[in-house]
Amino acid sequence: MHASGRESITEYYPPRTGAIAALVFFLVMTVLPGFVVFNADEHPVMRFVAGILMAVFGFGVYAMLDELFRPQPTLLLTDQGFTYRGFPHVAWSEVDRVRLRIGRLRKGGRAEVFAEVVLHDPGEFRHRVEALGDATARRHPDRPLYIVAERLPVSVPAVVEVMRDHCPALVVRPVEDAPVPAEPPGAPRSADRDMVESALVGALTDELPADWTLAVLWFSLVGDDGHAGLQLELSGAAAPEPAEELPPSEEVLMLLNRLKEVCHDPMTGTWLSGQVLLRAGSTKAQFTLSFKDIPDWLPVPEPDDCRRELATYPRAGDEIPTWLRQRIS
Repeated sequence: MHASGRESITEYYPPRTGAIAALVFFLVMTVLPGFVVFNADEHPVMRFVAGILMAVFGFGVYAMLDELFRPQPTLLLTDQGFTYRGFPHVAWSEVDRVRLRIGRLRKGGRAEVFAEVVLHDPGEFRHRVEALGDATARRHPDRPLYIVAERLPVSVPAVVEVMRDHCPALVVRPVEDAPVPAEPPGAPRSADRDMVESALVGALTDELPADWTLAVLWFSLVGDDGHAGLQLELSGAAAPEPAEELPPSEEVLMLLNRLKEVCHDPMTGTWLSGQVLLRAGSTKAQFTLSFKDIPDWLPVPEPDDCRRELATYPRAGDEIPTWLRQRIS
């Protein structure tokens, strides 16, 4: 990370730990086939196949050495805008606000904070991602622009403060004030949904230990492909070392299925993933439901599960996210 030149420029490079681990892996996988390649007693076909493996993993060694000695910045900030690796350049004038949000809880109960960059015209940015983004970004052009901790050497809140230094007019919503992302306009808000959400909060609270301070229930359900976890932050010395993610109870899972049913709308479908955040000092739970995305750390559901999702909870064609449309095709 550094600033240089007349115009203030700040660069953040990815942590080297991952590249070093990958380099060691590729080195080992390059050396092992060498015992076959240089063994004259081996069958020529085996030596040929081993040679191909050496070449493939050798390219991985080259790529990791290039990443270590000529790294590309993950995030580049200037007074005009920023460039996040894999995405096209974003001018500050395009940014409506930056919203800090709580993601997963890490070991030790530490909450991971990430930043969502909310743009004035997401549709125009999506077209630029499809044209100029890297392969990963182009696969999910409808996803919001998230700045995550794994790709940075410092914490996300520290990066956001530097963003504000480059653009003093930048609006930043802290975690406590961040509103729940708006659901599609057609998403129903029925009495049944209020009852299910209330029952879900009650079931979660019954599971929590007496010394909890923060609880995050995350979940994803596409067709029959479901994932969920309950992460806790405990007070003081009572926090486990390391903290483990807890499986939700059968009652909570049943209520999540019911919540998916009562949230369904013929035009917008229903949620594919979400989270419920509970704070010990608050009487109100924060529900965050996504009708179009699933968490990045989960595998993409199988095509049969995607088809089953649309058959069970149909939605209008233009409400089907790109990744889901590609999966069923």
